[in-house]
Amino acid sequence: MSHIREVDSICEVVRCFEDSNIVHVDGKISPKQDIETINLELILADIETVDKRIEKAKKMLKADKKYAFEVEVMEKVKNVLEEGKCARTINFTEEEMEVVKDAYLLTNKPILYIANISESQIGKEASDKYVNEVIEHAKTENAKVIPLCVKIEEELSILDNNDKKEMLEALGLKESGLDKVIKASYDLLRTYVIFNSWKTRS
Repeated sequence: MSHIREVDSICEVVRCFEDSNIVHVDGKISPKQDIETINLELILADIETVDKRIEKAKKMLKADKKYAFEVEVMEKVKNVLEEGKCARTINFTEEEMEVVKDAYLLTNKPILYIANISESQIGKEASDKYVNEVIEHAKTENAKVIPLCVKIEEELSILDNNDKKEMLEALGLKESGLDKVIKASYDLLRTYVIFNSWKTRS
């Protein structure tokens, strides 16, 4: 958790393919359940963080009434977390965000979901039930989803530019999934940097 707390954004790879040779820990493929399992771990860590912030703020409140707002904001966050939702689903005001950003909440970090599909699913992502499970969940967090085949990406990584281009054309792809992930990741980080730079100047 400490490593995740230090990053500015999260990329979460979610399995969206069936393969009898690759056993799933739960015995079945369920992207939604996988996401919920990971989120639960992050939510529990955030609740612990929020509880500590509330406790500390209440102690400081005795000497300075300004901490009343921090208690209010942290309790608002805690209520959402206890509903099993991530902090990023909350529409914070600018004043609330000033309080929240200093808590470095795991579930408030911008996230990118990577739907790991099989080669046979390439080109059929729009109608794929597993990919759509991830997309539907991502909508609740205003997050982006990029479907890609990790197996294909591994093969592409060892090819030179010409062979890579030929393979992409054969698959009907304009660019690799990795390139899409890199661009989307930069967009996430750019948003994060712009927001925090603006906050610093203001």
